[in-house]
Amino acid sequence: MKTSTMIKNLRSKFDINAVDSAEFDGRSGGIWIRGDICNEATGFYDSANDTLDDDNVLNKYLRKQGWYAEAYDSDTIMMYNV
Repeated sequence: MKTSTMIKNLRSKFDINAVDSAEFDGRSGGIWIRGDICNEATGFYDSANDTLDDDNVLNKYLRKQGWYAEAYDSDTIMMYNV
C-alpha cells in the first residue's frame, strides 16, 4: 500500500494525525504520527510501549497491510512499509 493511501486510511479508520515522514525529518517513505495516538479507535495505543504489542488493534491492521510501527522516542511514532 502506498504511503499516501495508508495516511488516508489511518486518518479515517483510527482518527490519528498521520502525515508523511518528510514533515518530520525531510525524508519521504514513512509516516509520522503527529500528535496523540491514544484513542478508542487505536485500542488506546500507549505510544512507544505499544509498538511491540502484536495484539493491539492498530498493529494488527498495520501488519495486515504490510506496515509496522516503530518508536522514534518515547512519544514519537513512525510507521514504515515492510
